[in-house]
Amino acid sequence: FFAWRFPRHIDSKIERQFQPSGSFTEVEGGSIHWYKQGSGPNLILIHGLAGSGLNFSTLTALLANDYTVYVIDRPGSGFSTRQPSISANFDVQATMILQWMDKLNIENANLVGHSMGGAIALRLALDAASRINAVSLLCPLTTPAMDPPGPLISLYIPHDGLRSLLANTFATPLRVTVGKRHVNQVFYPELVPNKFAIQGGGAYALHSTQFFNASCDIVASTRSLYKQYKRYNEITCPVGVLFGEKDKILKPSTHTPAVTELIENSISEVVANAGHMIPVTQPDACKAFIDKVNQMAQPKPI
Repeated sequence: FFAWRFPRHIDSKIERQFQPSGSFTEVEGGSIHWYKQGSGPNLILIHGLAGSGLNFSTLTALLANDYTVYVIDRPGSGFSTRQPSISANFDVQATMILQWMDKLNIENANLVGHSMGGAIALRLALDAASRINAVSLLCPLTTPAMDPPGPLISLYIPHDGLRSLLANTFATPLRVTVGKRHVNQVFYPELVPNKFAIQGGGAYALHSTQFFNASCDIVASTRSLYKQYKRYNEITCPVGVLFGEKDKILKPSTHTPAVTELIENSISEVVANAGHMIPVTQPDACKAFIDKVNQMAQPKPI
């Protein structure tokens, strides 16, 4: 009884704390929650696993000085929805984002992808080459991994029925209990900012639907990456990879060369003594790198 009631209690608290601040656009298989800030060339931000567009809140404020920044919640994440029958595979998520771009008349854009959002940004560059000007990858997932990294291994639940059962019962009390330790691991070696839980959307990850859909995402990631990583040499737009030197979630030595050795027009840099959450902890370094990558692109009409 407790295992069933406690998730409902936590979900209700989270829903009172977090309200959608943007707009919703219906696409095939769900809806995309998004908001826009600033003016200039189009720039779309794609967040990582179990995250939301709120993870970019500090970086967005900087980028909006030079770009029209579109911050989206990925399908099934944040306030965006994904129907139960719709796959979490990256090609499907990319298609949903392209449909959203169509409905907003975004003909072309620069992309920024953090963590798993990096893999989906690369998929977009493969599937819509004429519409993607440049891709900046921040601590990205780029190539298949044998095991889910660190604290994220708890999300790897390949059986749909078990995933649903855990999401609606034991996952929430477990995540509340170990959540602080897991977040510290994700940010290591940097400190978790006090404002991250609310302003950065960190606490929203405790919602039961976020657990369920993040588990779908991580299970889909391996088969999705096997479909795309050997094709990265087909990407012609500029691509940049920026990693935190001490990232313990995704290894720079694995995920950087998967891009730079296959994509001719690519660069990579490292932020010294930084971890996995550089969009939150190193926004100035991220902004400077994104500018550099975008400047490598051939101009296209806005």
